[in-house]
Amino acid sequence: MNRVALPMRTASGETVELIHVLRSLPENAWTWSILDLWGTGIAPGGMAMGSFEDLISSSADGYVLSWHELVETVARLDQVHDCLILAGESQHALSEPLIAIEGQDSTRWEIHVAERLDCAGAVRERLSSINPTT
Repeated sequence: MNRVALPMRTASGETVELIHVLRSLPENAWTWSILDLWGTGIAPGGMAMGSFEDLISSSADGYVLSWHELVETVARLDQVHDCLILAGESQHALSEPLIAIEGQDSTRWEIHVAERLDCAGAVRERLSSINPTT
């Protein structure tokens, strides 16, 4: 896997949010799993954010969802401090992810892209040019 590292704050002070990272990825039919999350915002199903974080951490498979469900969930978050989110061709393939997104201590994003992914080069290029103001 190749890694793209991005600061969560640009030089001009803009915040690079998880939704900006997701917008750099192609729409897809992969299975996604949130394995770790610490953030603020509105959790799915009206759940309290702390309860949602507990639900994620208590499940061996994390919180499994589709691309559209992931985008919808992330769009409702105000800020992500830490996270680990994986994408695989199926739930059983998450042990060899196509994409791994890590938010680290409110300071940086690390996105790992599998070389076997057909669009790996284009994804890395889009990730490297994220501009949160556009």
